[in-house]
Amino acid sequence: MDRMLRVPLCRMLAVPVLAGLFAITPAFAQKADPAAKPAPAAAPKLDASVREAAARIAAPLRLSSADGSRSCAFALKPDASGPGLAVEFDRPACADIGFSAQVIAWLPDPSGSIRLLNAQGRTVAEFTEGAGGSYEALREGDGVYFLANPATADATELRPEEVVGDWDLARQAGAPVCRVTFLDSPAKGGGFRLNIATGCDAALLRFGPTAWDIEGGNIIVRGEGGASVIRFARQEDGGWARTPERGRPLLMTRP
Repeated sequence: MDRMLRVPLCRMLAVPVLAGLFAITPAFAQKADPAAKPAPAAAPKLDASVREAAARIAAPLRLSSADGSRSCAFALKPDASGPGLAVEFDRPACADIGFSAQVIAWLPDPSGSIRLLNAQGRTVAEFTEGAGGSYEALREGDGVYFLANPATADATELRPEEVVGDWDLARQAGAPVCRVTFLDSPAKGGGFRLNIATGCDAALLRFGPTAWDIEGGNIIVRGEGGASVIRFARQEDGGWARTPERGRPLLMTRP
């Protein structure tokens, strides 16, 4: 009698245990694959102000390195695409600009800059507006890049003879802290020589300016050894200012 009761009881106990095991199994089957790629970002909802800014900025531009040795056609479109707005460029032609391989979209930023985005919607490069309608981006450990209208870039090409001569450096307009003379004689290591007047700002003397040159329509001043560089971009008032703007401003104007 007891034996007959024990058999159904075992079966009754086994049913919920097996059911529990089967219920747990799918959880293990759904474990994330560590090699899986991040999912693309969902398409954002673009408000009217973003679309208006996009319509104003969108244009066929040229993406280039600071010295102009690497460049390619790069168009910003006002049409929604991926995590932002569409970009159109010849990827093989832009291959020398390494970060371009990650770019699949763009968005105008409320600050007025242009953000190039990857598939997950993260910023690959942010270009801030400079003089003459061009945009500049500084990528740490990579260098400076420009987005500019090709016609405008050609029209604003800077020649060495326009730069040779005396310049005043200032932290604020009208209060020079140093005078520098750009010469037209070649400097050791490339570019042109320069002279620094006595009584210059101590921070500039520590930088140790030794040469100047032109890159991408900007005036660059190289420090001791050539590793450190201060880059000046033309301003709308005809003067020059350090770019990107980091820390204290540095202006450059004719005396």
